[in-house]
Amino acid sequence: MEIFVTVWENAPIVAFLLFLISTVSFAIFLERFVNIKKSKILPKNWKTIKVELMNGHISKAVILLKEDKKVWSKILANILELYLKREISKTELRQVLENEITIIYYELSKRVSFISISVTLATLLGLVGTVWGLIDVFGAYSLMSSEGLRLLAKGIATSLNSTAAGLLVAIFNYILYWIIKERINGVYAKILRELEELLELIR
Repeated sequence: MEIFVTVWENAPIVAFLLFLISTVSFAIFLERFVNIKKSKILPKNWKTIKVELMNGHISKAVILLKEDKKVWSKILANILELYLKREISKTELRQVLENEITIIYYELSKRVSFISISVTLATLLGLVGTVWGLIDVFGAYSLMSSEGLRLLAKGIATSLNSTAAGLLVAIFNYILYWIIKERINGVYAKILRELEELLELIR
């Protein structure tokens, strides 16, 4: 904690930007962690849709999908409607579905890239603080007095603590990014299994 206090006292702009980056990253992490769920992507009546498809009632499944407001539901409804009208074969249906699946990953991953970028930004801001401190250090050499010694100590403290603060924020954000990416990949894998089961049900 003393590291951040020192940076705040000697390089307030760097400290503020580090605080801002870590706060935004943590907010995105919490929002994504709560909202990255299979139920947020698949329709609410997913089980009923699968039952209708299992019974060969594709038209009823399409109606249920259209009633749902999720983006993926509308896309899936349109694809099944094309299949129902015999405009595409089951093989083509699978290919179209596989092409559209990237939308799901995008939905799960939105805003997460900022957390990844923040790792680099925090490290660079730490280096900016280091340079800031070094400017004070070099300035102190021109003053052979108690004021010069004070500036020298301040510059060294700013340099070392800015680097440490930047790296700590970068490590913290990298951990957040790793956790959320693992969650995204886990949920995405479950959704892919559900869609594979759905394809097996379509006759």
